[in-house]
Amino acid sequence: MMVLHLHLLLLLLQLVDAANWAQSAGTRAQTTATPYTPDQLHRSPSTSLRPLWSGRWGHAVVVLNQSTARSYLTEEENSERQRDDDPVLVLLGGDDGLPRGAWNATVDESSEMGIGSGKLRNDVWVGRLAPKGQSSWRVDDRYFYDEDEFSPDLIRSTMRWREINPGRIAPATWTSGPKYSLPLTNDEWIACQDSIKDRLDFTLALPDPSVCEEPPAFCYEDVDTPGCHEQGMWKKDNMWSPRRGMGAVVANNKIYVVGGEAREYARIDDERLVGGLGGQPRIETMKEHSTIREEQVLKNDVWSSSDGGVTWELVNPGCKDPQEDLLLQTEVWSRNSSDPSLPKHVGSIGSKCYQSSDCYGAAECKALGNTHEKVCVCPLFSPRKDHAVAVQHRFSVQEDGSVIAEDVMYVVGGFTTVKQAFCANRSCGPADGYRLPVEDVWMSTDGVDWIQLKPAYSKDRAFRGRGGHTALIVPSYTRGNVTIGPDERDRLLIFGGETSSPHELSTTYLNDVWQVDLPKQPCCTSAGDCADTSIANSECLPGPSDWTLVTPNAEWSERSGHTTVYEPPSSSNSFRHRIYLSGGKDRSSVFSDVWTWDLDEDEGWRCDFCSDAGDENTTSPRNVFLSIDSPLADVKTFHLPLLDTNGELLQLTNRSASSIVSDEDVSLMAAEGIETVNDLASADLYTVLKLRGFDYPGREALEVANLCFLRAISLAIVEKCSIEAAPTSFFHKKATRRMDQAVDEPPPTLCGRGGETKPCVRGDWDGCTPIPGVTKVDVHGLGDVKVPQTSHDVSDVVEEMFCRQEPGGRYQGAAAFVDSKVAILGGIGPNSTLYRDVWSRDDIYPQAFITAKPLSRSPQSQFYFDSNEAGAHVFEYRLVRDGDDVIPWTITTKNIGADVAWLDDKQGGPGRGWYVLYVRAVDPSGNRDRFFSTQTNVYRWYYVPPIPWGAVAGCIITTLILMVAGYYEYRRRKRKATLQRFQLRRLRRKFKLKNATREVHERVFSQEIPQVINGDMRRRRSEAMESRHSSHRPRHRGDRSHSHSTHRGRGGPHSRSHSVEQQSRHSSHRNRRSHRSHSRSHRSRSRDVNIGGLADIRERRKKRMSDRAEAERRSRLRRDREKARRDLREHND
Repeated sequence: MMVLHLHLLLLLLQLVDAANWAQSAGTRAQTTATPYTPDQLHRSPSTSLRPLWSGRWGHAVVVLNQSTARSYLTEEENSERQRDDDPVLVLLGGDDGLPRGAWNATVDESSEMGIGSGKLRNDVWVGRLAPKGQSSWRVDDRYFYDEDEFSPDLIRSTMRWREINPGRIAPATWTSGPKYSLPLTNDEWIACQDSIKDRLDFTLALPDPSVCEEPPAFCYEDVDTPGCHEQGMWKKDNMWSPRRGMGAVVANNKIYVVGGEAREYARIDDERLVGGLGGQPRIETMKEHSTIREEQVLKNDVWSSSDGGVTWELVNPGCKDPQEDLLLQTEVWSRNSSDPSLPKHVGSIGSKCYQSSDCYGAAECKALGNTHEKVCVCPLFSPRKDHAVAVQHRFSVQEDGSVIAEDVMYVVGGFTTVKQAFCANRSCGPADGYRLPVEDVWMSTDGVDWIQLKPAYSKDRAFRGRGGHTALIVPSYTRGNVTIGPDERDRLLIFGGETSSPHELSTTYLNDVWQVDLPKQPCCTSAGDCADTSIANSECLPGPSDWTLVTPNAEWSERSGHTTVYEPPSSSNSFRHRIYLSGGKDRSSVFSDVWTWDLDEDEGWRCDFCSDAGDENTTSPRNVFLSIDSPLADVKTFHLPLLDTNGELLQLTNRSASSIVSDEDVSLMAAEGIETVNDLASADLYTVLKLRGFDYPGREALEVANLCFLRAISLAIVEKCSIEAAPTSFFHKKATRRMDQAVDEPPPTLCGRGGETKPCVRGDWDGCTPIPGVTKVDVHGLGDVKVPQTSHDVSDVVEEMFCRQEPGGRYQGAAAFVDSKVAILGGIGPNSTLYRDVWSRDDIYPQAFITAKPLSRSPQSQFYFDSNEAGAHVFEYRLVRDGDDVIPWTITTKNIGADVAWLDDKQGGPGRGWYVLYVRAVDPSGNRDRFFSTQTNVYRWYYVPPIPWGAVAGCIITTLILMVAGYYEYRRRKRKATLQRFQLRRLRRKFKLKNATREVHERVFSQEIPQVINGDMRRRRSEAMESRHSSHRPRHRGDRSHSHSTHRGRGGPHSRSHSVEQQSRHSSHRNRRSHRSHSRSHRSRSRDVNIGGLADIRERRKKRMSDRAEAERRSRLRRDREKARRDLREHND
């Protein structure tokens, strides 16, 4: 297992011959990830949530807080230094306007400035690829919408930019003091810098150096207070003027900005005023009068910053005059008649001087030749732009173990200006002079003192003067990239550029490579005195023999404005030295190619995505990654590696490839102007039909095999990799619309002369798409053309092809090596498009690992994946059974994983069997796994559908429910039967009782009713008689009593009738009492019959009453508790 992992690591770390790029910032121009995109374009960066510098060119980029391995340190010490790294990119200045003459230019929509509104800048921006200790990319599962469609929002850049210095320039006029409202030059604004104030003593720029002292605090509140001087207050705000084409390096833990083309306020030189020809006096303006204008000037000043670009210090003010060897070669206007080698009149009118204080900055007043007239001569390199700047770290290990180290800066070549026009005995002409490329090389350890290593003009002129080139320092090495001892030398490498001559109008572009051998030890060690930091020992400097032409014509074409980056050896690149060259331009083209060189003279340069002969069946990245401009010969079909007979794939195996189109077919299509994928996708009808073998009568047309299949692939690639219109489907499973199809207007109809007997073809037909119900059409000029009857499904083919992601053609951009990646920032593209973006090159493929997987012959279904890259946590997985796809490549993430439970046949899946799962990781650059193995990203297992426990549980629960329901139904029916028996018995008893009662009633009524009737009649008769008798009774009580006594005493008929009436009353009473007793006996018998049902009713009634009482009791208790709580709450409140 250890051997396998080691083998895997070596394969993963090998450098490939081509690589995709990841876009870290700017408007999205690729289909894989979402870069850091600015949220606003025209507002202040201080109010923006996601600020970003404007699109620009001619800027400089350096890297801070990034350490490199030192050979004199141990591995532990180097690791400790790199552990504390927190690298940041620092972008400096540049021009966000369009180049001169670019009137037909376009501006990238991400650029902050519009056409014609740009300007030179001196702002400072700091960009961080990622928070310290975190990845440069993150995966956001919130944007996981559809597993069949890849969303660039899944992978998001963590880069952030902020402006730490908005740039400062001199005011146009003095804001206070005796010079209030007078014009202010840039020289006066920076006059109090320590490196220049002593040289400006009693000059117009600084009449009194005492004003440069630190002013009191109250001066910053009111500068008009006596004793306050603006120049002293401006000292903290001074910085280099807005410029482009400058050089910038990090040396001695400081950022250095060197030279460039600047725009600043300056007075018009006297030599540019009227007069001064033929010995006539020159008309000069008074010093008080305004002769100020803002102009572009070349600079050779040196500024440094020790706090990352917030504050700046003028290290060397530079000069306004050329260096000595340049004057002697270009501005010698007459020579000594006795000795022609000696100049007599040198320089321009404005360079005349009497003492060094008459010269600006570091310039010295010298007499060149045998003339008594002196001119200002610059002791360092002349003002220039588009020069190359590099830094070398020199060190020496002493006997006591101490280390003497220093950083050495180099300035190579560039464009300067010279005056070629002759005015009397001096040069004159335009202010900016004539552009001249120089070939000199200068070095310095502190930016103050400079030593010239190579003159501006050499006798052999082998190394031609140039500008727009690049230069790098490469530590000592031997062939095979093995770092060796201190006796070897470091190398200064110079690449390409452009050259010209003031006497020629043409420009020559170069593609040569030069090297200069440099000593590794500080020069002071050779002199024996390192206390003096100035470089004065000529034995330490490289000589003419140290210059070597590596190649006069490299594999890459001639160019200038390109970028080069050096990648030091490390564990992430197999400890190789490597150089990257990208972009640039020549007279007619802007290049987008990227070249790499391993510093091996025998191997040469390799180009990313450049087609090579003889690689038709290879799986190199240039064949896997395609763009709409890829040659048709690069279009191939790819196949995943198959498992062996044991179901294993132990070795890391790449995909196999096969060609779709032959060389002969490529030649046939090229003859018709079809060379790239986009050419075939946008070909018109007649071109397609001609390649299918249909041509005008009398012409011979050769047929390209599988043309319609190749065209379908081309259309799918255009849809997949097009940025202008984002693809609707990442895998192109849906039909694509032709790029040239009209939308608003109906397509025209192309017919021959066959009338209506043959169908015509619509103008939107591409010559390959089937037309339903039509087998042939009549095309004007061609006649009958067969219509294909089947369409081509190319989704499987396109799934294995990946979109190429590149920064695009650009020049005058900036590049750096940061966080083990090559980064490119900004620049000018085709049609002078200003770029506002950041790209990083990724030449290491991700490798996916299956971290969790189901066991074979089990119903488990969950997979989880991981990869060796922190930003590659989006995955694509594919499921295969018996060589056929179960599902195509499907999207997922690390946290989501893959659940294949849908394989269950009960859910409509294929069911149990052997399956193979392939998984690959997708990183922000679009790279995917290059190799497959059952040890990492391939898994074969036997799937067993899970037992349907839900159905089983459902059946069990249903059975129990049915059993319980049956039991209760049985009890219900049993009780019902019992009740029915009781009811039947009761009915029987009631029936019998009813019959008996009827019989009794009939018998009783038959005997008593006549008696009752007779008795009643007698009673009623007696009552009537009594009532009539009572009507004749006296009204008095005495009379009544008297009558009663009279009746009783008499014993007459009234007395007898009264007794008869009483007897009838007693008889009626006895009859009624007998009837009541009979009724009571009947009711008692009925009660006995219903006693069983009434008992049950009473019990149920009692139970309901008890339940109701219990419910009322609980409700009352609950209300009491609620009331107690409310009372307690109110009491607490």
